[in-house]
Amino acid sequence: MRYLYSIFTLFTISSVVQAQDASLLAGAMRADTDAGNTSFAVNVGYTQHLHNYFSVSADYLNEGHPKLHHRDGLGAQLWAHTAVPQRGWSFGAGFGPYYYFDTTTGNGSEGDYRNEHGWGQLMSVNAIYHLHSRAYVEARLSHTHGITSHDSSMLMVGMGYELGSVPRSIRLENADRGDNLVMLLAGRSIVNSFKSETSTSTGLEYRRTFTPNVEGSVILMNEGKVDAAERKGVSAQVWLLRPFTERTVLEMGFGAYAMLDQLDRTDPHAARENHVAPLASIGMRYRIDDHWRGQLTWSRVITNYARDSDVFLLGAGYAF
Repeated sequence: MRYLYSIFTLFTISSVVQAQDASLLAGAMRADTDAGNTSFAVNVGYTQHLHNYFSVSADYLNEGHPKLHHRDGLGAQLWAHTAVPQRGWSFGAGFGPYYYFDTTTGNGSEGDYRNEHGWGQLMSVNAIYHLHSRAYVEARLSHTHGITSHDSSMLMVGMGYELGSVPRSIRLENADRGDNLVMLLAGRSIVNSFKSETSTSTGLEYRRTFTPNVEGSVILMNEGKVDAAERKGVSAQVWLLRPFTERTVLEMGFGAYAMLDQLDRTDPHAARENHVAPLASIGMRYRIDDHWRGQLTWSRVITNYARDSDVFLLGAGYAF
């Protein structure tokens, strides 16, 4: 829990400073326990500059699909780097906590899987070439360490964009204190198994804005039917907000999900199971006008009975 608090603290610090970057990187990974076990790697990052030589980042890292492992995770890194020029090179090194989700096997075959979770460390070095525009090109070498199944190394390249600072008056318009927001959402849920079964998901969400950077939410969610299983429930989350543009807000949420799960609908005598699971979410909201909002959210359901899922929801809502 101390590492989760660290991620939450770093994102809170980033909500009160201005300079910010967004980046998308892709490349290759190698599992350190097996020189021949390679796959792809993808990193989606958000960086806040705290000082001329220090930054913090929040990263979603997908470590690909090496043999009998599908692993991804959420990380936060503190970076030390050279001064950032208007055009030219900068170099940096980052280190921080990494919470991973690993779909792996119990008996050596893909037919029997389990979802493992845990903490490790994420460390990176990068080289960035800054263009005259706000865009830049980045090459990054990252390494995950301290994970039970295997450590991994990833070499990725991609693009980033330096986002302009947003005036406080615009931040207040995006999230007014006391706002209420009701949203109707629909999308897809994906079970974190080797087959990645999918289903249609729906949600009805209520949000309350406490400050321009903090919200609370309650959502009624139905993850649909996947093969013989069906799951639905209600979740509550605390959200940290950071405006990207005059109309767009980035969100990160943490909370709990109380659910009713029927794992075998083919058996008329099968009981429905009650569970409570942690929930972590990343979202983007767009202010259409004074009242209407568009919303895109990805949530990871973190279970203790090998039923993790990804829930992608897209919809619209009314603020009042």
